[in-house]
Amino acid sequence: MSKSVGTNAVRNKPSSIERIQRLEHLERERLEDKARKEDRRREVIAGAKPSGGRHDLVDRIEHVTRYPMAALGLAWLVIGIIVISTDVNGSASAALVGTLFTLWVVLLVEYLVRLVASPDSRGYLKRRWVEPATVVLPPLQGWRLVGIEKMSLLVHEGELRVESVLKHHSLFRVLLAACATLLLGAWLVLIFEDNAKGSNIHSYPEALWWAIVTVTTVGYGDRYPVSAGGRVVAAVLMLVGIGLIGVLTATVASVFIKEHTDANKEAINKNHRDLGEQLAVISERLADVERRLGASPEDIAGVDATADARAAANGPLEEGKDAAGS
Repeated sequence: MSKSVGTNAVRNKPSSIERIQRLEHLERERLEDKARKEDRRREVIAGAKPSGGRHDLVDRIEHVTRYPMAALGLAWLVIGIIVISTDVNGSASAALVGTLFTLWVVLLVEYLVRLVASPDSRGYLKRRWVEPATVVLPPLQGWRLVGIEKMSLLVHEGELRVESVLKHHSLFRVLLAACATLLLGAWLVLIFEDNAKGSNIHSYPEALWWAIVTVTTVGYGDRYPVSAGGRVVAAVLMLVGIGLIGVLTATVASVFIKEHTDANKEAINKNHRDLGEQLAVISERLADVERRLGASPEDIAGVDATADARAAANGPLEEGKDAAGS
């Protein structure tokens, strides 16, 4: 009877071990699925960068022109600031504007040359989808120092981060409701204040500006309601503003906390695995004790022989464990 009990103890592990292993398995599957999705996303965005033939030619062109094009982008920015911020007239102004246009044409031609030279223009655009923005806005040519493909990935990751924040706890719906309240509040306060005596809010842009500084709890003070109805609307917007700031702060904080928790999951899972292994060893040793208590000398000798054989097969570390268990 005791032999049967010992056998069942070996076969059936304690429920605590099963729960730990089950939770560990579920968490490991979740993290592995998250990692697979991240890898697929990166592959889709970046793609497998081809090499050989004209692909190498395009890479060489980009490598040679990277720093000159970044310098042209910086020069375009400096000249643009000069044109906007100074009173340059006549031929000097025309020369500066012509220089801006010439620099822009050089950047455009260099980009089109690489695009045409690439044997896979569609894949080239897909891997570097932010590069047209560096042509439209030449100061962004500085991105080429970091790497256009890397910047494409970083920008997309930023978009996903913003999307995850907006989706977290239905924040997007909260923002929509807040915007609707903002626009409606500006319209209502304009109705009350437009013809009120001593009012300084007489147009919808002024009312909208006042609503924004009120909802954000800034209280700029250049516009304010003087009528009773306008002050009631102001009180509602103030309360909405406090709630909005609280929701935004809590949501963003919870997103970062979740990311920090996920980053530590692997260490936690490792500790769970170690704990599960230790509990399994303890369970086996208890089962061995139960077998020894109800076994005959011949049975004990057989168990010892089996343990010695297992220790010899597993090495000195397992031998030390078996010896400690004996």
